[in-house]
Amino acid sequence: MIKKIIISSVLCHLSFHMHAQFFRGIGLFIGVTESSHRYVNTHPQDDTTFLHTYAAPSHRSAEYFNFSVGLLGEFLKYDHVRWQTEIEFCNKGAIERPLLNRYTGERGAAVANSYGNLQWNNYLKYFFNEGYRGTPYIMLGARIEYNIMRATPAYSEVSGAIPKLSVTPDVAIGFEFVSYNKFKPFVELHYNPDLIKLHVGDVTMWNRTLELRVGIIFRPKKALDDCNAPRFRGKNY
Repeated sequence: MIKKIIISSVLCHLSFHMHAQFFRGIGLFIGVTESSHRYVNTHPQDDTTFLHTYAAPSHRSAEYFNFSVGLLGEFLKYDHVRWQTEIEFCNKGAIERPLLNRYTGERGAAVANSYGNLQWNNYLKYFFNEGYRGTPYIMLGARIEYNIMRATPAYSEVSGAIPKLSVTPDVAIGFEFVSYNKFKPFVELHYNPDLIKLHVGDVTMWNRTLELRVGIIFRPKKALDDCNAPRFRGKNY
């Protein structure tokens, strides 16, 4: 009987350390995105033909606000270093006032160039020492983005040429709040620019996105109590 208890305990201990310690948590988040586009037209200024305004003049768009939502998993057994992988739906875009008259500079009403992306994000996540209110951390990684819907009413020759599949870098700061249960709230701020710029004729365009997230992560027990091994309850139990 004692031999069975020892074997059961050892197997449970090994299984827990091989699997439970690698898996650190699962969570979800929602966010607010703020993004804009930058256009650079390298054609020399020509006040006769105004070719420097084709297919878009040099300018920075106004900020476009929307939302994001996603699921995350956190892995690796180390206390300070984790791998975080996510599936996210993220909206990006820009607010434009398209050029109506190239000779007078007249512009139209504000419209949104918008892109809805399904993303697979992966980060290396480093936790600093825990403080009184929680634990700060930083994240560095990349997003694989697949565009599933878009609307490009302004400068569509350029804005409509954004590829369906792209990879963008991401850096973030975050804070996980102290909680006395398995559910840990957190907040993150992400900076997500385009690494590869889009080129259409004389025009170069790229995106910059900021994302503010709030979410919650579920962290399972680390104790051996989760195993089914027999427990010693005292000689009189």
